[in-house]
Amino acid sequence: MKVVGNRQIKDTRDMMPEEYLKILVNLSEGIFHDFKNTLAIISGLSQLSASKVDSKEVKDNLKIINESTFECRDAIDRFYGFINGYSVKDKKANSLRHILFTILDMVKYELNSVNTKGHYIETNLTVSTVGQIYGNEYELKQGILNIVLNAIQSMENTGGTLDIRLYEKEDHIILEIEDTGTGIAEENIGKIFEPKFTTKGDKGTGLGLIISKNIMEENDGEISFKSELGKGTKFTIKFPIVE
Repeated sequence: MKVVGNRQIKDTRDMMPEEYLKILVNLSEGIFHDFKNTLAIISGLSQLSASKVDSKEVKDNLKIINESTFECRDAIDRFYGFINGYSVKDKKANSLRHILFTILDMVKYELNSVNTKGHYIETNLTVSTVGQIYGNEYELKQGILNIVLNAIQSMENTGGTLDIRLYEKEDHIILEIEDTGTGIAEENIGKIFEPKFTTKGDKGTGLGLIISKNIMEENDGEISFKSELGKGTKFTIKFPIVE
């Protein structure tokens, strides 16, 4: 028990798991409700604003904002469903090519932010397949986005090159994401997919890459990487092709 003023407050670390989960569910209901209302306002205003501007770039950015609100609401529903004891993951055939284009639109701000600091990042996208893979579109997008953002952040103080390649090999689709950033020290290579491990200090949670790894495996993908300190990192993700 903690004492705050004249009140005794139970420390959540002393609670039984069932008691803690019940409190978490009750608190989350109000938070999720308010958050989804805020997202609805953002979505509505972005659609309204898009109809009143002439700039194609602004229209495209507003479209991304609008689509992102739907993804946020989807994520909230999934998390709320999980803590309430149910989880639904819709899987279907997806165009990885389309997912990549969407992700590159989403990271435009990150790239522009680095470029305005004088550290230019050159982005090269090579796509030589229109094949599809089977999985959950939202999860695939989130998992790949984590890796792309990591690559950009590794070059934010130096600039560099981000190469993304999508191609077929035998009966698989291969996605390669390669950067010329800071790379990973040899002693940390084996820790990269460990929970809470991060080289970003206070800026990182250490969850991004383990989440990406779990997502790829849950969607029938295989993920591997190579890295050298000071030279960069290359992630390779392999998925079976869906006929």
